[in-house]
Amino acid sequence: MSAHRGRRWGAALLGATVLASLLGGGSAQAVAGAQPVPDGSYRFNVKVTFGAELACSGALVDQDWVVTAKSCFATGTTPVVAGPPSQPSSVLVGRTDLTGTTGQQRSVTSLKPHPDRDLVLVRLSEPVTDVAPVTLASTAPTTEETLTATGYGRTATEWVPDRLHQGAFAVDAVAATTVALSGASSGATLCRGDAGAPVFRESAGVATLVAVVTSSWQRGCLGEVETRDGATGTRVDDLAAWVAEETADVQIFGVQADGRLTYSVIDSATGDLRANRTSTVALGFAPKAMATLNENTILITDTGGIMYRVDVTGFDPLTYTTTNIATGYSPYNRMTYDGYGSLYYIHGTTNQLYRRTVTSAKPTGADINRPTFISTGFSQKTITSPGAGRILGTISDGRLLSYRIYGNGDSAWTVGELAKTGWAAPTHLLSPGGGVYYARNAAGRLDRYRDANPLDGIGTDIAAFPNDPVSVSGWDQVLLSARPWAGVVSVFGAKPDGRLSYTAIDPVTGAKRVTTVSAQTLGFSPKAMATLNSDTLLVTNNSNLYRVDITSTDPLTFTRSAERLGGGWSHDRLVYDGFGSLFGQAGSVLRRYTVTKAKPANATTDITNNTVVIESGLGVPTLAATGKGRLLATTNAGVLAAYTIDPEGGWSREDPASSGWGGVTSLFSPGGGHYYRRDASGVVTGWLDTSPYNGSGTDLTAYVPAGTSSTGWDALLSAKPYDSWPDSTRRW
Repeated sequence: MSAHRGRRWGAALLGATVLASLLGGGSAQAVAGAQPVPDGSYRFNVKVTFGAELACSGALVDQDWVVTAKSCFATGTTPVVAGPPSQPSSVLVGRTDLTGTTGQQRSVTSLKPHPDRDLVLVRLSEPVTDVAPVTLASTAPTTEETLTATGYGRTATEWVPDRLHQGAFAVDAVAATTVALSGASSGATLCRGDAGAPVFRESAGVATLVAVVTSSWQRGCLGEVETRDGATGTRVDDLAAWVAEETADVQIFGVQADGRLTYSVIDSATGDLRANRTSTVALGFAPKAMATLNENTILITDTGGIMYRVDVTGFDPLTYTTTNIATGYSPYNRMTYDGYGSLYYIHGTTNQLYRRTVTSAKPTGADINRPTFISTGFSQKTITSPGAGRILGTISDGRLLSYRIYGNGDSAWTVGELAKTGWAAPTHLLSPGGGVYYARNAAGRLDRYRDANPLDGIGTDIAAFPNDPVSVSGWDQVLLSARPWAGVVSVFGAKPDGRLSYTAIDPVTGAKRVTTVSAQTLGFSPKAMATLNSDTLLVTNNSNLYRVDITSTDPLTFTRSAERLGGGWSHDRLVYDGFGSLFGQAGSVLRRYTVTKAKPANATTDITNNTVVIESGLGVPTLAATGKGRLLATTNAGVLAAYTIDPEGGWSREDPASSGWGGVTSLFSPGGGHYYRRDASGVVTGWLDTSPYNGSGTDLTAYVPAGTSSTGWDALLSAKPYDSWPDSTRRW
């Protein structure tokens, strides 16, 4: 077996096929000397592209995840680490014939490398729902069996074949983590581009994944002169628990009474507990409050008021380091983070709520700044954040309350009563977002709940699972905190030729997560556009209003209502506030409409209450909605103006900035004090308003990175409001 590992496909590429320089930009596939795979067979196969020139093979193991060789994402000698790939990467799932159009293409958002094997899980930008994933085998390979391998690599006769190929391979030897293979069908071998290719057994027409290809002697491959035979695969038949843990979507950290850290993983759909671990080393201080920022970063305060950043360095076993980053937190005993840059904490004696802005994934004290006093009266026993600017809390009298934080002051927050009784028992309340809630009681039971619309402020649509909790006992931590499903700023754009664009921005770091442009067009040149929710746009063409339904953001596809929703929509700009109010600006006039459906079908019945709010004087070049009844505009004189429109139609204006906002061609905001402005050169700059509703610009600053998000943006842009639902963009 060592002979099979003797020659790799290249230290940097480990089986990746060079596309552009050698192959003229074509794609690469296939198992040499093997048979072409019939159309529609083995659709779980994946072509993986890393950067502009490198390709591998892989297999879909979950609608959100692909497994392939870790070395497919290696750059030189730099190790592959968890997080986004070092170069833009994508996958093509379920396309047997690469000249066809079947299957799905997705961007790669993050990697989960196996700690000890040449294996990595690849997170997709959107789930693939029309291809059945392959199941992992549950028994080890044996030397008595023959397995099938399928791949998109080079063949014996073609540099760039346009079909998936398959071959039969005998099992020569089995080790603890690898399997040695050799061709069992005529000419079967594995070539460049086959790294990560699935190796599977079939029974009654069902394939189960045994291994993925990691190296080969490449005998018989086009351009190779090697006479030695054989290949090596990394076993996956014993990794079902690891894959289940890594692909589950809820992470919960905790602290036990003795100071040891705990880590649990739950599948939100089923409530299954996929992992449950405790560190052997204690924190070394008396913990008081905690909030989880991301996958491996936690904030924990001690009773003396010191805030520590806890960096998780390993999950199995659970290991970590601690760093003292701030002081002055001794009065605060409840803390939570919303995943969008807002850290909330409550004074243990006065019940005062405060907010700070987190501007780094690994913050120091300087990165947790802009302290803002929100209000008093926050006497919750336990709190969590279910989304941007939102707090969920339980009260001793049994109520479950949902808070929306807009800014600071008594008028800058609202509360909805989700339940009047039944919530007195929980000692901890947890939510990663997306309407998924967990409640732990004093007996150590962890129950789960699902809120169909967590943003509506009512609890009649909360489903409980009393007969199917996560656990009936065992949750004995003194502190618990869920990792937030970190959201994105979702921005839709429109080009003059009618094509749409979609960009997802990290609200904390400013990094682009996804950027796509549609191949199809609206069929007209758009004039104004408003985003209602994650999959619904309103777009005008002169005076006609159309609804556009987003069917996928990667690649960006959509359908447009064949008939206009209505006429008379000659607005220069449309914006939606996320709370049912659509604002339209025509010249210097501002109108407000009420949107009564998530997908309006008729403007007369579903977009009602046409009201003139401002009769004249609103001749502004840009307009954005920043929250309920809140608008932001720039003027030709460079003024940044904030408008407040009350339910009765009255309005007021304050100017956060009297200069410096000239030359802005587009302005958009998801809410939460996040503003983005585009200039005439197509550069978008991000700004942060710590207290967006106080009318002051003293706390308004350009932020990440150095305020600039990127260049090349469309002239017509619209952000999905944080407060709109449904929201399909909550992902990690």
